[in-house]
Amino acid sequence: MRSMRWVLRVFLVLLAVAIVSFAGLWWHLKGSLAPLEGEQVLTGLGSQVTVERDAQGIPTIGANNRIDAAYTLGVLHAQERFFQMDLLRRNSAGELSALVGAAALEHDRRVRIHQFRKRAERALATADTHQAQLLNAYTQGVNEGLSALRSAPFEYGLLRVKPQPWTQADSLLVLYSMYLDLQPEWNEYERSLAAMRDVLPVDWYQFLTPPGGLWDSPIDGARMDWRRAFSRGFPSQRWPQQPLAQMQANTDSIAGNWTYHDTVQLGSNNWSIAGARTQYTAAMVANDMHLRLNEPNIWYRASWFAGPDLRRVTGATLPGTPTMVVGSNQHIAWGFTNSYGDFHDSIVLTTDEDGTRYLTTDGWREFEIEKEVIPVKGARPLEMRVKLTRWGPVIGHDHNGNLLALRWVAHDVEGANLNSLWLETADNVYQALDIAATAGIPGLNLNVVDKQGNQAWTIMGRLPRRVGFAKAGISPTLPADWSGGNLGWDGYLSPREYPRVINPRGGRIWTANARVVSDALFDKVGDGSYALGARQQQIEQDLTAREILTEKDMLAVALDDRALFLQRWQQLLLDSLTDAVVAGDPGLAELRRQVVEWQGRASKRSVGYRVVKRFREQIIDRTVGGIYRFIENKTKTMEKAQRQTAEDLPTRTFWPDQVDNRVEYPVWALVEQQPPQHVPAGYDNWPAFIVSVAKDTLAELTRDGQPLAKQTWGKANTLAIKHPLSNAVPFLSRWLDMPAEPMDGDTYMPRVQRPSFGASERMVVAPGHEDSGIFHMTTGQSAHPLSPYFSYGHRDWVEGNPSAFLPGETKWTMVLKPESKR
Repeated sequence: MRSMRWVLRVFLVLLAVAIVSFAGLWWHLKGSLAPLEGEQVLTGLGSQVTVERDAQGIPTIGANNRIDAAYTLGVLHAQERFFQMDLLRRNSAGELSALVGAAALEHDRRVRIHQFRKRAERALATADTHQAQLLNAYTQGVNEGLSALRSAPFEYGLLRVKPQPWTQADSLLVLYSMYLDLQPEWNEYERSLAAMRDVLPVDWYQFLTPPGGLWDSPIDGARMDWRRAFSRGFPSQRWPQQPLAQMQANTDSIAGNWTYHDTVQLGSNNWSIAGARTQYTAAMVANDMHLRLNEPNIWYRASWFAGPDLRRVTGATLPGTPTMVVGSNQHIAWGFTNSYGDFHDSIVLTTDEDGTRYLTTDGWREFEIEKEVIPVKGARPLEMRVKLTRWGPVIGHDHNGNLLALRWVAHDVEGANLNSLWLETADNVYQALDIAATAGIPGLNLNVVDKQGNQAWTIMGRLPRRVGFAKAGISPTLPADWSGGNLGWDGYLSPREYPRVINPRGGRIWTANARVVSDALFDKVGDGSYALGARQQQIEQDLTAREILTEKDMLAVALDDRALFLQRWQQLLLDSLTDAVVAGDPGLAELRRQVVEWQGRASKRSVGYRVVKRFREQIIDRTVGGIYRFIENKTKTMEKAQRQTAEDLPTRTFWPDQVDNRVEYPVWALVEQQPPQHVPAGYDNWPAFIVSVAKDTLAELTRDGQPLAKQTWGKANTLAIKHPLSNAVPFLSRWLDMPAEPMDGDTYMPRVQRPSFGASERMVVAPGHEDSGIFHMTTGQSAHPLSPYFSYGHRDWVEGNPSAFLPGETKWTMVLKPESKR
């Protein structure tokens, strides 16, 4: 009996400890929730502000001026998204290790080469008075909002660290994180092109790097006829020392090398129609920005009235910054896609024997060396050196062992500012175009419309004025030696020099990360590895199918998941699976049946779609994929040598996935014309090779032991929208992550969708008619799992329901009062 009493006592003690621990956790979690109602008295606020939230938590801010609206937005961002903001600033500053430990150290080392925190401080010093006031107010709001919470955001409790105050420079660091997302930080495209040029015979290099083709769909200019451009026919059979087939045989067997999969490019879809094609006189724009999908979503929805004219600005903001990113101001509406223009140059450096000096037009110059110190949670700080030139930081070696420096818009003070905020007060597309040419953001396709019915396209972000390249016959898309003084940048283009398309014939504009314009206009934008135009072309076809379009029609374009791009691949596979081929092979017979019934779209229920997609990827990988592996292995010897000499520099010199985005053109030419000199190694003819790929596709898809009928596209395309900490704390994932469910959509169609990548928002709006607009966001407004609207809006995004652009009926009202008027 005595032993039983002791057991009972121990049990009660443990139960009490558990209850107290749970209560403490619950108290902390509740204390980190954003307040939704009542009054808050805050230092730094100029006048009283009201915040009305609807059931989704979307705030409508009523302020007397834009400065108070920025302050209030800072409060809201901090109380619902501070951890996200913290990750964004640390991401570009190279300061993640101080938060999460050594696991982020390699990332921090690579990013520190760009010294973005120092660049943010320099850019901040050039801000005009209004922008400085706006940033100051926003920063005050962030810090006041954070300190007003009873407990720090719950993520900091899990990490056992304290959140650090926000600074004005941090807002520019958030902007630099968008640069890192949208533009390659090591100029991988140009460096990989250079490796291809030097390793491959000229005809193979030209064959694999087409400037465009039949999928192009520019709004200005013509499609390219790639077959006519490549009039020399197929490349020669032999390499310098070995046949192509032998090279493939040698490299295909190397384990751990790159394999081809469809590239999912960061970017977006964007299109507009003139007022004459809407039910209004106003024009209409649609936008869905494709990014990595996380919990919380990258964007934070907001609406505000600010200033004497009480103009309402509504759309998506980026936590950490005080401006509206995309949206409407009742006079204009605007959206963005990544332009994939040319915003970098790699400079090949000539160095002296001991590597301490590099050659310039002024003679030899010593490298500047700056020390960067990276704090590491739970460990000693790491010191690293950054080597600087007059053009930019040294970023590593090329495949020939030459040191490279990087010239990048993001490194200049012109590359980071808040000039985009003036879109909030623009009255028409012409004002918006001038604003775009001075904006310090990653170079984007701006699609803007106004209530008078006008529509326009331009690049938003700075465009460098390159000099000397055309005269020297040197492509700006390849690394070059600038020491002679004949090549370089001469500042940036002025607004009057910018490429623009205004009110094109037909009353339609469409962009989707592919080539938007041609000839002289395209030369100003440049080629930074723009996407294959299939998605863009499908949007064009959708827009031209109707004379008048409503908001719901525009949403239907965004949700178009028809597999037009894969139709010819489906037919190739069917033509190869003849009766004779499938006779006596039940597996191939079932494969053919599924391909016949594929539905012609990226349906989550379709098996045939998944078969055709994977069949195409394997064809590419087993033909020209061997060439990419050949280049990759050819450059590895140099990379190994660099590891011994370049302590703080990246060592990679070739990135196949940066140069394979237009591989569709040469590969389709191979399988369509089936040249006998290029039959893949191990096969007598092309039909035998294609059937073999079909068999291998079947084997791969059924490797898990399940029959082919169970291998739907949705099984491979299941959502994985996760909180950054859910993998580290798995037991919390059920509360922190969005549901895992199969999805329609894929890469080469308007409805871009992969498990953790896709439309981070969808927007359709005509300025002046915002009450009929549509807006989707991937997840809810708040990052807090106890928030009443944590996942609100997610179902509309998943199902494509036409949810409202404007906030709905007010459910919670909060009043912010300045301390002086308490």
